[in-house]
Amino acid sequence: MRPFSLRIFVPSGDPTGVLIATRDDGIGKATLFSRPLLGEVKGRKEWSFPGVYLLAGQSKLYIGEGDPVGKRLEEHATKKVFWNRALFFTAENRLNKAHIQHLESRLIKLAVKAETVALDNGNQPQPPALGEEEYAFAENVLADMLLTLPLLGYTCFEPAEPTLSEGDSSESDDDGATLPLLKGSRVYSELPLGLIFRCSYKEARAAIELVESGVEVKSGSTIVREPAPSFDVWRPGYAQLRRQLIASGVVAEKNGQLAFVQDQFFTSASAAASIVCGVSSNADIWNSDSNQSLGDLLRSAKRK
Repeated sequence: MRPFSLRIFVPSGDPTGVLIATRDDGIGKATLFSRPLLGEVKGRKEWSFPGVYLLAGQSKLYIGEGDPVGKRLEEHATKKVFWNRALFFTAENRLNKAHIQHLESRLIKLAVKAETVALDNGNQPQPPALGEEEYAFAENVLADMLLTLPLLGYTCFEPAEPTLSEGDSSESDDDGATLPLLKGSRVYSELPLGLIFRCSYKEARAAIELVESGVEVKSGSTIVREPAPSFDVWRPGYAQLRRQLIASGVVAEKNGQLAFVQDQFFTSASAAASIVCGVSSNADIWNSDSNQSLGDLLRSAKRK
């Protein structure tokens, strides 16, 4: 993966208002807004472009396309009651009807496969027939979207990570509190033990060590103080575990930051990353001192 920057523009100056997100090297832009701000979004030029959109509620998602995208969003304002926030993606003079139909079809297919959220879509539309060049362009747009969407709180196109369940085994800390463990993958047992990987995200600075059957977040690692607003919605198991780690004292105030005060085992690098960052994350966020991604290492191990 190559580095990129994501720029957030706040037209009203209110961080809870309409947001416009663009990548420094991406195609198009994402417009995010809450349902009460629909009237404000109507005044923007993006409203009249072809686009693909997501309507999100507490535990449900609808994916659609429109040309113009604004007309479809306005229809859903009266016909669909579940959603409270929305995102639509447009690219002035670059996306046509076939492109957005392709994007809609692919996003629905990915969301169905990921099985992380209930879809309100009644069917799975087939993608239109595209020429070789047009298909490549549409797939490049999709790739840009899939990199950007998790950073904007839409993680529903990623396969579900292991979460807490009542039947999981548990261990006790010094105070007698129990911390449910996360079910993991045997692939970690095939990796060299003792390798160290680090991540930096906002104010968080953390390190993990590869151990038998998982990873261990090292004592002194700091975590993000405020999780993303969508964390409880899309990753409730991780959000619950994060609260338990804080309540039990495994994570505590240290030099003005929240930090692990002891080494803590996780059976998934994604779980460790999500706890540290307060947002759905995966193993790609962990890098060695030689700039090797743990995600790449895991994928290589799975192919063997």
